[in-house]
Amino acid sequence: MTIRRRIHAVMSYKQGDAWTLAFSWTLTVMVLANVAAVILESIPELHERYAPEFHLFEVFSVGFFLVEYLLRLWTAPENHSNPRHKTAASRRIGYALSFHGIIDLLAIVPFFLHSLLPGLDLRFLRIVRILRILKLSHYNTALEDLISAIYAERHSFISSLYLLAIALLVTACLMYYAEHSLQPDKFGSIPESLWWSIVTLTTLGYGDAVPISGIGKLIGGFTALSGVLTVALLTGIVASAFTTRMRRQEIIFEAEVETALTEDQRISVKERRAIERLREEFGLTEDHAQAVIQRLRAERRSKSHKS
Repeated sequence: MTIRRRIHAVMSYKQGDAWTLAFSWTLTVMVLANVAAVILESIPELHERYAPEFHLFEVFSVGFFLVEYLLRLWTAPENHSNPRHKTAASRRIGYALSFHGIIDLLAIVPFFLHSLLPGLDLRFLRIVRILRILKLSHYNTALEDLISAIYAERHSFISSLYLLAIALLVTACLMYYAEHSLQPDKFGSIPESLWWSIVTLTTLGYGDAVPISGIGKLIGGFTALSGVLTVALLTGIVASAFTTRMRRQEIIFEAEVETALTEDQRISVKERRAIERLREEFGLTEDHAQAVIQRLRAERRSKSHKS
C-alpha cells in the first residue's frame, strides 16, 4: 500500500486501526476546542485577558486544518466512489467542490481573511469560524441525509413553503391595516408586522407585539390556526422524507447482506469488509447490523427447511 493510499484510508476512516482512531479523536477534539474558543472569545473580559492565548490557539488550529485540507486534496485521487471522476485532477476538483471540501476550506479561510483585510468585522469572522463544527459531518451523515431527503421531496417542500409564504404575507398585511393606527410602534409598517406574523405562525408567540383591537384579535386567531396547518405540513414532509431515506438505506444494507450470504450462510472476508463500509456510510450501529444479518440468516434457514 502506497503512502498516499494509506493516508487516504486513515483520513476516510476506512480502517479501524489505531492510526485511524487517533486521527478521528484528534480532529474531533480540535473541532470542539475551536468551537469552545470562539464562544469564550466573545466574552469581552476573557477576550481582553487572554487575547494572546486565543490568537496562538487560532494560529495552531489553522495550521492543523490547513495540513488536513492539503492532505485530503493530495489523497483525493484514491477515492474511487464516484465513477464520473476518472482522473486524479477531476477527483481533486470533486473533493474541493464537495460539501466536505467546502467546509474544510471554510475552516481556514477566516484566518487569512482577517490577515489580508484587518478591518473586516470580527463578528462575521466568528460566525464563519463556528462553522468548523460542521467538520464533524465527516463522522456523521445526518446533515447530508437531511439535505438529500429534502431534495428528494423538493416539489412538495417548495409547495408547502409557498403556502407558508402566502399565509405570512397575507396575515402581516391584514394585521398592519388593523393595528398600525393603534400601535404604530409595533405595527407601523408591513415589514414590522411580518415579525409578528412569523412568531405567530410558528406558534412561538413572544408577546412583544399583541393585537388590541377586536379585528386584530380575530386576525391573530386566524394566523395561529394557519400556522398550525402550514408549519405542520412543512415539518411533516421533512420528517416523512427523512424517514423514507433512512428506510431506503436499511433496504440497501439488507440487500448487500443478502447478496453476501451464500447457501452455507457464510460471509467471506471481502464481503464482510464491504458490509462494514456500507454500515459506516449509513451510520448504522454494529448491534443493528448484526441483528439484520442474524434475521436474514434465520429467514434463509427457514426457507431452506420448507423447501
